Parts: sequence; C-alpha cells; structure tokens
Amino acid sequence: MRKIFCVLAVIVVASACAHHDNYPSRNFTWTGDVTPGATVRVSNVDGPIAVLASTTNKLTVDAVIVNASPAAVQVKQAMSGNDVLFCTLLGSQSTNTCGEGKHGHSTSFSPFSLFSRHHPITVRYTVHVPAGVNVTLETVNGKVAAQNIGGNVKAETVNGDVVVSTTNGTINAETVNGSIIASMAQLPDSGDVHLETVNGSITSLLPEGIGGAIDLENTNGAITANYPHTGSDSANDKHHLRIKLDEGARRVHLETVNGSVNLTRFVKSAVVSLLN
Repeated sequence: MRKIFCVLAVIVVASACAHHDNYPSRNFTWTGDVTPGATVRVSNVDGPIAVLASTTNKLTVDAVIVNASPAAVQVKQAMSGNDVLFCTLLGSQSTNTCGEGKHGHSTSFSPFSLFSRHHPITVRYTVHVPAGVNVTLETVNGKVAAQNIGGNVKAETVNGDVVVSTTNGTINAETVNGSIIASMAQLPDSGDVHLETVNGSITSLLPEGIGGAIDLENTNGAITANYPHTGSDSANDKHHLRIKLDEGARRVHLETVNGSVNLTRFVKSAVVSLLN
C-alpha cells in the first residue's frame, strides 16, 4: 500500500511540475521551379498532406506548424539532384538538413515525458505541383490526399486514409489503419500499381487497355470487379481474384486484410474534391 501512495505522489508532483505552453501557429512557404520528370518528396510525422495540381509552372509548398516552438519543430527544404525534398524535423533533429533518414520522432525516452507533453504537435502541408512532376508523400498520423496529379504518386501513412487521383500517372499507396481510394484517368506505357492496407477498404478506378494482370486480394471482406477484359478470371478462393489482360509486364495489385476490394473502369465525371 505504501508503494502505491509513493507512486501516486510522484504522479501528482510530476503533473504539477508539467509545463504546458501554447505556441502560436507558424508558417513555412516555399515557391520555386522543378524539373519535369523530377520528384517532389514530402516527409511529415503528425499531420495531413494535401496536394493539388498547380495552375502555374511553379512548385508551391505551404506548411502550418501548430503548437510547437522553433526548437521543437522545423520544416526544411533541400535538393537531391533534380528532386525537391521537404521534411518535418523534430526535437534535436531540427538542426539537421532535410534528407533520407533525418526526419521523424526521436527514439530517446524519459519517464517524465509522460507528464510533460504539450498539446499535440501538428504540421499540415498543402502542395501545388506542376504537371509532369512525380510526388512521394509520407506521414505517420494523418490523411494523405492528392488530386488531379499529372505524374506518378507514391503515398504512405500509418494512421489515416489515402485518397489520390492522377490525370496521367501510376499510384502506389500504403496505409495500416485507413482506406485507400485511387483513381487513374490515364497510365503511362509502363509502371505498376500497388495499393495495400491492413484495416480498411480499397477502391480503384483504372482506365481501359492498360494490359498486364490485376490481382485483388483480402482476408475478410468482399471482392468486386467491374473492369472490361476478354481473358478469363482465376481465383484460388473467394478472397483472391486474378484478371489476366494480356502478356504485358504491368502488374496491378490491390490487397487488404480487413476490408472490401473494389475495382471499376475509370469514367470521367464531374469534378469532385478529394481533399476534404
């Protein structure tokens, strides 16, 4: 019993000593040129990423940093060849440069951090990308959305949905807890499509005549395919459907564990925002 009281006393003291600051929002803005065919990479930690087609030939990146001191969070920009990188740097990493393996949470831990956490830190990115530019988007906690992108898109999150549409480009997307919606109006001559989640459904719209093979898989849930093809379907069971289009090398793979998998033919419709 005495040990319990001691633990409670430590909690009370630590809670009383906790310092809760509310920091005003800060903005990061960058505008510049990007080479057609290059990749724009955005690496976030806590917060969503939204990408839109640019109405100019300029790349524009806006980030809103919510409730964090400059020492705690920085958004930085760097170049890697023709590719343009943007990243969220936390804690001691905030003095680093933006690059591979230099963003994310610190792995150090102190028991007192349980009692001294500030309000959640969020960084919200909004990106406008010119046509012909590829996009790679990464976050941990947050939705990833990209609309009418004229290039290939790679999108990853852990906790959040992924919603992407391209006018001419492949989509490769992964999440753990979230659904995926991927709409492709036109695909380049080569390039695979891979959509994967664990807890969530997958819906994909593909243009006709892409060639290759399509695999739809899940463990718990229904599989539906409304895509025109002349070849025969094959399935090991009700949770795996393979559509052989032709002898082409392209592969389209849609897979989830808990959720439905839905494939349909792309049909141009009225403009609908995917970013909400």
